[in-house]
Amino acid sequence: METLENKMRIGILGGGQLAMMMIQMSEKHNIDFIVVDPSDNPPASKYVQCIKSDYNDKGSLDLLITECDVVTIDFENVPSEALKYLENKVSVYPGSYAVEICQDRLKEKNIFNEYNIPTTEFRTVNSISDLSLAIEILGNDSILKSRRLGYDGKNQITINKYSAEEAWRLSGETESILEKKVDFKTEVSIIGVCPKSSETIFYPLVENFHRDGILNLSIAPYENPKLQKLAESYHNKITKELNYTGVLVIEFFLDKSGNLIANEMAPRVHNSGHWTNEGANISQFEAHIMAIADINIKNISVNGNSAMLNIISKMPKNINKSNNTYKVYDYGKSERLNRKLGHITITNDDKKDLIENVNKISKSFF
Repeated sequence: METLENKMRIGILGGGQLAMMMIQMSEKHNIDFIVVDPSDNPPASKYVQCIKSDYNDKGSLDLLITECDVVTIDFENVPSEALKYLENKVSVYPGSYAVEICQDRLKEKNIFNEYNIPTTEFRTVNSISDLSLAIEILGNDSILKSRRLGYDGKNQITINKYSAEEAWRLSGETESILEKKVDFKTEVSIIGVCPKSSETIFYPLVENFHRDGILNLSIAPYENPKLQKLAESYHNKITKELNYTGVLVIEFFLDKSGNLIANEMAPRVHNSGHWTNEGANISQFEAHIMAIADINIKNISVNGNSAMLNIISKMPKNINKSNNTYKVYDYGKSERLNRKLGHITITNDDKKDLIENVNKISKSFF
């Protein structure tokens, strides 16, 4: 595998588990990292220097400009103003334009529609009158979602449980969209790696299962050559428009007629790709760093079948972290309701055996 001859330094805005694994999985490359994060002792601080600072702090941003060759992000809700300030003086991947699109559900939906990528029906909601009209058009079987800060099921209200007035009040009367619910068979995601100077490389489709709006389980590969090709074509349309470098993920509903319905996208490494740490020759984390560092990625291949189980809210006390059946990742976070504390990856050549192991682990620890 190609590595860098001269040491490079990469800055990361955000020091969560995604930054931690980008650093962990890139140890073989000649790269140093500087992380900026406003919290005390974020997960990445176990491995590298972390600067405690607001993302908009000019002193911290100037340090990244002076010390780093490239800057990337750990999550999409980094202030776009900070990215704009940085990209005038240092390479930033993804750029502010891509991040601004992914921060806003309405902008995401509009760009999907612009490139003829199917979405569910939706309406913009900026007032109670907008919401009342949208419900008349889309019906009660719909979901009110904030345009911003809506990850992991946050800021989502199921309309058939509330009146329009109650739903609008619960939303905080914030800019939102109303989406018609999709009657789906399953949910899948496509993970693509966009190098600076070559064609996008794709992992196979991943099947995802959520619980209370939070990803619980991912299984890969989801083998369907026709859907794989279609998802890749959608991904290519978006990344070409965004002039994208690095990992970008699009989440889809697969409806009961076999159609892919775009839900949302993430301009970063993604929870549904954690299985790649053990399930592929190059993890999504290493691939992202290689792409933004302009290190050649010759190919990506998968190792049999893989699954990823999220550890949420509470770390199991009896979990065995040293075994041959599964690998445990502990992010070192304090326990809190609905917080992602770690994950477990399981691999097996036989998919049936993989599912059996997943079920055993789920019953044992969750």
